[in-house]
Amino acid sequence: MKILYCASEANPFAGSGGLADVAGSLPHTVCRKGHDCRIVMPLYGTIPYELKCQMNFITNFTVPVAWRHQYCGLFWARWNDCTYYFIDNEYYFKRDKLYGFYDDAERFAFFSRAILEMLPYIDFHPDLIHTNDWQTALVPVYYYLFYSKNPWYYNIKSLFTIHNIQYQGKYGWEVNTECVGIPPTETKILEMDGKLNMMKGAIFCSTRVNTVSPTYCTTRSTRTTTSSAVS
Repeated sequence: MKILYCASEANPFAGSGGLADVAGSLPHTVCRKGHDCRIVMPLYGTIPYELKCQMNFITNFTVPVAWRHQYCGLFWARWNDCTYYFIDNEYYFKRDKLYGFYDDAERFAFFSRAILEMLPYIDFHPDLIHTNDWQTALVPVYYYLFYSKNPWYYNIKSLFTIHNIQYQGKYGWEVNTECVGIPPTETKILEMDGKLNMMKGAIFCSTRVNTVSPTYCTTRSTRTTTSSAVS
């Protein structure tokens, strides 16, 4: 099976918590079982210099971000058993930390769309795209709306894993016009409690949804209404 594992952080390149641990270990286990599992993440400014030296430039292209197009550079590196791809845009990712900026919605809308745009450039047609948490939640949304009817992208399944349900990518609707770019006729995919909710969109559009562990699923099920929003 060919799998593209999408994460906003992955060890040893960049990490702030448990997602980086999972992204830095699970795909390698999958590769050792005989599958072609590749990882894609942003090319952050915080990545250590010695790791950046191992990266190789592939190409550059532009990525739709709502009403405009933004530069995207694409790099790759081999680490242990897996191939890593790195989405480069210094305006979005050359910063002193991973998250916590006023434009995080735009940064990760760009990242999510760039993941899908890069696939023909690397000639990789995955059987499954595995996304994680709100930072990549728009990948299945964009696939459903803009790519699923394109013959090159046909029949790609998606899995969305929730690591931290407290952060769902909730924003006011102005973010859609400026950053996300979902057509007005399709905003129901992202609407929850009158706001734009990226995680809800991933739950709506993904082939399958799971949590980082059965225990997490059980303990969090009574603390959120996200899963009930898709019925």
